[in-house]
Amino acid sequence: MTLSANQMFSKINKIKVTVDKSHLFTLGEKMYRESIEFVRELVNNGYDAEATEVFVLIDGEKIIVSDNGSGMNAKGLEQFFTIGSEEKKANGLSPRFGRKRIGQFGIGKFSALALADEFIVESVKGKYKYLVVFNRALWKSDQSWDLPITKEPASPLGKEGTKIILNKFF
Repeated sequence: MTLSANQMFSKINKIKVTVDKSHLFTLGEKMYRESIEFVRELVNNGYDAEATEVFVLIDGEKIIVSDNGSGMNAKGLEQFFTIGSEEKKANGLSPRFGRKRIGQFGIGKFSALALADEFIVESVKGKYKYLVVFNRALWKSDQSWDLPITKEPASPLGKEGTKIILNKFF
């Protein structure tokens, strides 16, 4: 007769499965450290968001990737920062243009932090502008996995889309 785990032990405790934050940076460094491929990842995000235009500015101080895609609200930004999300598999075609979505694992954005200490996402969706500042040093030193997000009314002249700014290269 075979006993189940519940029958063998009178009390079942649980342990938490976790991943150390440093592994996100290690993955990014291993995947993209020696190349500009991480910029392609950011451009692909604009394509997946149905942008018709994506602009890339690279200078000694910063890299900016901006698009005129559908933009993201708080829920969209939470999805954006989810690693290994099934969203693009579940919704493999974009709703407006029927594009096959490119992104898969959600690690590309963290690869940018292999080169820069700060990753800023500004996104306009509807009547609001959302801002997330991902500061590498602050996030690594904090036990929380949360990122600060702000929401404010968008400019009446503002168009939907997303801008990603990489600052503080090392």
